[in-house]
Amino acid sequence: MNCFVRCGLAISSMFFYCAANALAAGDAPGRVIPAPTVTPQKFGDLTQDLVYTPVAPCRIIDTRNTAAGAISAGATRNFVAISTTNFAFQGGSATNCGTLNLSATAVSVVVTAITPSLPGHAVVWPYGTPQPTAFSMTYAAGAVISNSMTVQIPNPLSSFDFTIYSVAQAHYTVDIVGYLAPPLATALECVETANTDLGIAANGGTGNAVAPNCAAGYTQTATNCETTSWLMPIVYFQSGTCSARNTDTTAQTLRASRTCCRVPGR
Repeated sequence: MNCFVRCGLAISSMFFYCAANALAAGDAPGRVIPAPTVTPQKFGDLTQDLVYTPVAPCRIIDTRNTAAGAISAGATRNFVAISTTNFAFQGGSATNCGTLNLSATAVSVVVTAITPSLPGHAVVWPYGTPQPTAFSMTYAAGAVISNSMTVQIPNPLSSFDFTIYSVAQAHYTVDIVGYLAPPLATALECVETANTDLGIAANGGTGNAVAPNCAAGYTQTATNCETTSWLMPIVYFQSGTCSARNTDTTAQTLRASRTCCRVPGR
């Protein structure tokens, strides 16, 4: 009785399997910085290929509700934008605004300057980096003015996310409306093609079995080879081709197929 051999691993149905896989101190209160863990690999770069996710507008800063009060003229103050249990310590929401344990690289926010003491401007920029010369918003004395902006933040997380500099003494509110983060890796969708069976003559016969091509939209990730005898070892397998030499005294069968994968939804 013939049985198929794939690199010598026997299973109860008398078939044997072998496949060549191609896929080989100073932190803000409430700040949650997860300990390093093994995580799925991500496509793209931390500053490129980012995916935007909107969130329900949520207040993360209101200096009117803090002991520190308004930002003094010519002063700076550091703030947290994501991954804290709540934003009450910054005068904001008693919730986490849906941002806990995010791995974001930038946040979309609406910044409002409230009754500045004199005409001037404010600058909002990533925490721990040099202050830019460009203004994030300008205002008149006593005005209430808002501006929407996207602010880069440290990734991985640091003690704070961004800094506000104010020329005039003023209160500020900040509402988060979305964030940008690197896309997460997605499990591949894989299928195996039909088999190509090739008969190989006894006593030293050789042959090459070429598997059917992958369907449109799929990419080959493995070449799968089977033989019907321990005496017909596979000598080559790559790019959908399986080669074998039959040293058995009877004719045997060489079988080839491909594993084909794609990113789901494409």
